[in-house]
Amino acid sequence: MVIDILIIDALSAGSGRRVTSRDAIGCGPRSVAGVLEASGFSCKIRRAEDVLTGRSGIRGFRHLAISAMTMDAPSVRRIIRAWRRHHQGVVLLGGPIATGGKQTLISLKPTLMVVGEGERTLDELIRAGFFEDAADLHAIDGIGFMDHDNPVFTAPRRRLTSQELDSYRPSITRIMDYPAYQASRVYVEVLRGCSNFRRTTLELPDGRVCIDCGNCDSPSLADRLDCPAGIPPGCGFCSVPSTWGPPRERSEQAIVDEVTGLLDLGVHRIVLEAPDFLDYRRGHVPQTDPCSPAANLEAIESLLSRLASLPQIAEGNAHLSIENVKACLFTDEVAALIAKYVHGTSPNIGLETGSGSHMRSIGKGGSPEDVVRAVRAARHHGMSPFVYLIYGLPGENEQTAEESIRLMKLLSDAGAERIILYGFQPLPGSAFAAFPPASAKSHLGRRLRRAAEDINRQKKTHYVGRVIRGVAAEPSLTHKGYTMVYPLGEGPIMTVLGGYSPGTVMKVRVVKPLSAGLLLGEVLREDDRDWDVQ
Repeated sequence: MVIDILIIDALSAGSGRRVTSRDAIGCGPRSVAGVLEASGFSCKIRRAEDVLTGRSGIRGFRHLAISAMTMDAPSVRRIIRAWRRHHQGVVLLGGPIATGGKQTLISLKPTLMVVGEGERTLDELIRAGFFEDAADLHAIDGIGFMDHDNPVFTAPRRRLTSQELDSYRPSITRIMDYPAYQASRVYVEVLRGCSNFRRTTLELPDGRVCIDCGNCDSPSLADRLDCPAGIPPGCGFCSVPSTWGPPRERSEQAIVDEVTGLLDLGVHRIVLEAPDFLDYRRGHVPQTDPCSPAANLEAIESLLSRLASLPQIAEGNAHLSIENVKACLFTDEVAALIAKYVHGTSPNIGLETGSGSHMRSIGKGGSPEDVVRAVRAARHHGMSPFVYLIYGLPGENEQTAEESIRLMKLLSDAGAERIILYGFQPLPGSAFAAFPPASAKSHLGRRLRRAAEDINRQKKTHYVGRVIRGVAAEPSLTHKGYTMVYPLGEGPIMTVLGGYSPGTVMKVRVVKPLSAGLLLGEVLREDDRDWDVQ
């Protein structure tokens, strides 16, 4: 049987294999599958690395669709070349990688590239006969393609409203295409877009610089959309506001329906996905102020109470979590509400830099003090917050690095479970797109990494002897004969001796840290009562 569309999930594949977030399944590919299925097309999802290693074949499909990020260009190139050796069907490319524009189109040579939100564009392509080679591509907004040797980009597509976004439902059944989906963190989109429409005040490589027009702090939320200097909105390193615009939420019912369907198929770990979960139904449209008004506690409680009452979650056989939150919105009241329904979650709080002046200069809302307060609130209510920083950011210097190291230690003492440090990477569509990436060899980068690693390794020793309920996932890539185990709730990544089927729920006693991010564990027998499960 020939299947209409092969969807490749290349997100985080990099040059061929995911190194981090191996237990994560994002929203994008299932959203593509949902549009296709609603139009009567058959489809399957495959991981990029499974295709590139031969674990999953590409024969038996008519057309190819790829979802990827900018960093995934090497994998995308290899997949397209392999596809064209055996197929005549079209190659559709979308996701954050499409913000690369003309350069990406010329370099990777897809048949067509979807720029921005894909649901309506894909819907129009189907209706226009694209997969039957009958579409007038010039008449469809939000795409790029080669007209002979000339790259063509049609008019930008208008962003979907909340109501339009809600009309598109991601595929639920296609979650079963992912190996070890039962043990993975499965992301369910709550809202799209970001409310931070402040901008960097650093001079950009092309000479653009803030002219202090006042729009970024205007009481008029609509005025914040406009920048006379042409500087993209949001934190300088991030492309979310410029690509996806202000927040637009899905309906409560759509979210509950999707989570219910996934749990019924055996998913154990649900993550409510949003650039900031606390933007959910907050304030007026467009919501372009990252810190005011406060979070909508009534709407959040309504959603979380319904999700927490689903049988699998209520009985402790599945876990619900919330990741991204802005510190300036994460008050003690918010922490208490989330803790009431989402037990032991690990909110992810972006700090980026421990310097208040550096934070303001890159366009981030809030302050380092907000982050410390948010971590304390989270810990007070039984949560295990993670804090994110970035080394190599434009504007970084000896002073900002020293302030970041001091704040890392303060945050660890305040209750941060983990300090996550990334190297800066310029993203198309962001204000910092033309700055050079962070160097792993830089003096400041080494200092920051060492400080974070020391804190995280010390945190891991606190788990020794504790027993954690986990879900078996995949064979370890670094320890032959071992299986990776992810926590059923919140907690560390573990590896245990032996082979276990994906989705097997087990109790694991932590033996020792193997690294700053991995623990060695031993599986306990079901009749072993000498433990206190976390």
